[in-house]
Amino acid sequence: MLAIRVHEFGGPDVMKVEEVATPTPGEDELLLRVMAAGVGPWDISLRAGGYTGSLPYTPGGEFAGLVEGGTGEFASFDDGTPVYGYPGLTGCYAQYVTCPVEQLAPIPQGLSITDAAAVPIDALTAEQGLTHELNVAAGDRVLITAGAGGLGHFAVRIARALGAFVVATASPQHHEFVHKLGAIDVIDHTRPDWPRRVRDVISGGPAKVLACAGPTLDGAARAARDGAIIATPVHADYPDAQRVTWRQYDGRPRGSRLIRMAPWFNDSTLSVEVSGRYYWKDAASAQRKVSEGHTRGKVVLVVDDDLSAELKV
Repeated sequence: MLAIRVHEFGGPDVMKVEEVATPTPGEDELLLRVMAAGVGPWDISLRAGGYTGSLPYTPGGEFAGLVEGGTGEFASFDDGTPVYGYPGLTGCYAQYVTCPVEQLAPIPQGLSITDAAAVPIDALTAEQGLTHELNVAAGDRVLITAGAGGLGHFAVRIARALGAFVVATASPQHHEFVHKLGAIDVIDHTRPDWPRRVRDVISGGPAKVLACAGPTLDGAARAARDGAIIATPVHADYPDAQRVTWRQYDGRPRGSRLIRMAPWFNDSTLSVEVSGRYYWKDAASAQRKVSEGHTRGKVVLVVDDDLSAELKV
């Protein structure tokens, strides 16, 4: 099979397409034919030097594809079943990938197979942060920073589905988009006084915050009320930790949580914004787009040649 490989750390051009052996699924794993793969900031971070395993490696942490071959005891996934998942942080920029069965889910009817590839990591991370870390419930007033991004745009929709009132931050060009996602107020986080503006909208500041991007951590702490809980998947030094409680977490790859969200995708409560689709051999351009920041929603690599021709990418 063909896969994109990284032999040395550096810029996007270190990624090369190579012939490699098709992976063999281990115990409790399936072999999947990759149709599309999501692109996220984790891909850029690993390629630039954050990867701690041995080189070379294949980038890509999320995918949508088809079950390939017999499924043995996993008869619920027939050959050819459209599935999506989060196998780990690597391996998906390839024609085939293996994935533990518990980290897979059938693609909801409300998602195309291309768009489904952009869902697993950010949707799971958003849902986990809001439910497990923040325990968001109906009537809560929640602040979500970077609400137009990959993680943030899922978080705004999921918080609304949970019955919360959402105040989000975004750059001015994304305000209308974030309002349409369901935010009652959108604050311009390019302005230095944005934390004060949040405290004006949510009197005294929010008690529950999902901080979705590193540059917003300091402002999130200043916007929050005393004793607030701020959940974030961002690894960093956290400001004002004596006054607020930080809960750093990593999104867990769980097929059961994707299945739980399927009805939201089917009735349009939840959707994914795909702002860019690239042919997978042009992964360098896709990663450059993501690394620019201010990306609305997600970027996808189309791996399957027939699908690429159909979508004209």
